[in-house]
Amino acid sequence: MAELLSSDEEAVLKRTAMFSALDDSALEEFLAGCRVLHRASGSQIFRPTERAERFFVVLAGRVKIFKLSPRGEEQILHLYGPGETFGEAAMWANINYPAFADTLADVTLLAVSRKTLRDAVARSPDLAMAMLAGLSRKLREFNRLIEQLSLKEVPARLAGVLLAEARKSGSNRIRLTQSKRELAGQIGTVPETLSRALGKLKAGGLIEVKGPRITILDRDGLEDIAESD
Repeated sequence: MAELLSSDEEAVLKRTAMFSALDDSALEEFLAGCRVLHRASGSQIFRPTERAERFFVVLAGRVKIFKLSPRGEEQILHLYGPGETFGEAAMWANINYPAFADTLADVTLLAVSRKTLRDAVARSPDLAMAMLAGLSRKLREFNRLIEQLSLKEVPARLAGVLLAEARKSGSNRIRLTQSKRELAGQIGTVPETLSRALGKLKAGGLIEVKGPRITILDRDGLEDIAESD
């Protein structure tokens, strides 16, 4: 049985699209088959050699999903925060996890086994529909990532990330929570090239940079850069 969630953690879970289909009674029954995990910053959650026996819901903290190049360089595929899920596609397919998952901060995770999810779906078909919607969204994200890495230059990839962060925060003022190396890995480059791309956007009057805080000064101009090949 899962340990008792805090009120904040339970609120995060209820806001997660997949579990919004469950009423309080169904959610309590679901949680009885789950485990709550606490991991320190810099911990590994899984690696590609592991069988995907469960998927995870982030209740607190941040997680990065990444692959390693033959030279050991990270290519960050996704960054997940509270209310987001990861690992479900591999779990359903009964294959190994396709990438690494490490924590970027101290995290609290809800670990959900295949059996627990199967039983919950049998009781609530709406849960299956919510999960399909979530997997479809992630597929679109992967398609965008492939397009960016194969067709776009680094400034365009960076502009796209900054605009996405601005949409999440609902403001043109954003605070990057990842390090420069992690941000470089997210857009498929190295820190030195990232610095040059930031300098180019700054020199063009598109952004203002003060440490991890970035202000978008010209949103239309940044969108033009993001959409360029």
